[in-house]
Amino acid sequence: MGPLRGRVTSTAGALLTGLPGSALAEVCDKTRPAWVRTDDPATAWDELLALSSLPITLALFALTGIALATRNRASFVISALLWASMAFVIAIDRYENALDDVQYYAIVEGCLGSPHLFIGLAIAICAVMTYGALRPRT
Repeated sequence: MGPLRGRVTSTAGALLTGLPGSALAEVCDKTRPAWVRTDDPATAWDELLALSSLPITLALFALTGIALATRNRASFVISALLWASMAFVIAIDRYENALDDVQYYAIVEGCLGSPHLFIGLAIAICAVMTYGALRPRT
């Protein structure tokens, strides 16, 4: 049984590695057109910079600044909810591979990095905004 199992797994592995070859070639062109193919994969810091420079993220930074400047409880709550939903959307987008394998193949190829730093930043901002909304006013 040992040699037969070895031949079956090696044959199946050779067949399966050939299948996503065309998908891997096009994935990074679809997800990140400006990405330059290098030997080093994208890091979490690269992903933090890429996600922080999105227009929606810049708008959230502006809303957070307005909330901190005006100290209005409603703006703190709105900012906290939007940051929490942004972290949720990024996490689901990167780690829910049941519907779309493009993100998975982009991470495998190396043009997408880990979004953990951005998700941590979004959760930290959400926590600060929640504290600002709940702290007692004097």
